[in-house]
Amino acid sequence: MTMHKDEDFQYKTLKIVLGEIEAVRMKRQREYTELSHPLLKRFTQQELNDEACPTYKNLLVGRSRRIPDRQTMIHIAEYLECTSDERNDLLLAADYLPIHYELEGRSLELALEQAQQIMSNLPFPAMIVTHTLDIKGLNEPFRHLFDIPSDSFMNGKLNKVDFHFNSDFSIRPRSTFDAESFEEWESHAIYGIQAFKRYNMFSRYDHWYKKLIDRFRKYDDLNKYWSMQPKDSSNEVEHSKIILARMGAMADLAPIRYKQIHLSVSSHMYPGIEVYLPIDEPGRRVFEYLGCPAECQNNAFNK
Repeated sequence: MTMHKDEDFQYKTLKIVLGEIEAVRMKRQREYTELSHPLLKRFTQQELNDEACPTYKNLLVGRSRRIPDRQTMIHIAEYLECTSDERNDLLLAADYLPIHYELEGRSLELALEQAQQIMSNLPFPAMIVTHTLDIKGLNEPFRHLFDIPSDSFMNGKLNKVDFHFNSDFSIRPRSTFDAESFEEWESHAIYGIQAFKRYNMFSRYDHWYKKLIDRFRKYDDLNKYWSMQPKDSSNEVEHSKIILARMGAMADLAPIRYKQIHLSVSSHMYPGIEVYLPIDEPGRRVFEYLGCPAECQNNAFNK
């Protein structure tokens, strides 16, 4: 008796799952009625069977009643180019846990407040960044080190990509003043782009992602580096960066080396705090001028 009830419940769940999948599949077909898909997808039942779920046709005709496992459901969502909400609807329909990579609502607000509090106590240049690379705050040492105008947060649309690629900010020209510095800047750009794409892989069909990419496209260099892979496969965090900086209000610009580390403020990677530390003697003198404690510079964040 119990076995029949369990089988009946599973069959009803499977019907719900198939209904959700078919709704998204037909939606994708309608979206590409007037234009061809870049990868020539047709979003047919047979194509879904061949590309994502080898038992799909059997499920549709009742030859199998086994609900696809969670990973297969994720493959189906990827094939159907689901948004995060669509993918999670499919997972929930199959009684699987949804995928939540980022904080939202009040949880995000609390994390940003905590990040602000932590950053206010950091004696080193730092900024707060979200998974969309939006900058939600920066401290005075950061502003002075990179010569960031005080009105940069107008309209709340400041982004790490702007810092890196927009020549109106001093960061780019001061980081590409000779062949060596340009090579390091370029390497950092490629690594950062690929890291962003990997981290947001399951969100790339979301509206916010597409809108952000459209915004990024205004930078020709970003288009150039978008599909390039880093030449060096070692950890980018271990690499130093170069920038021209001042050791005093009237001092000339001089090259210094620094490194960047990421501090998470919750169980999620973002929002997080990017902290900048000097790694050579000129850098330590510049950071000391910015108010960073000289006695902490050799030991900060190494414990």
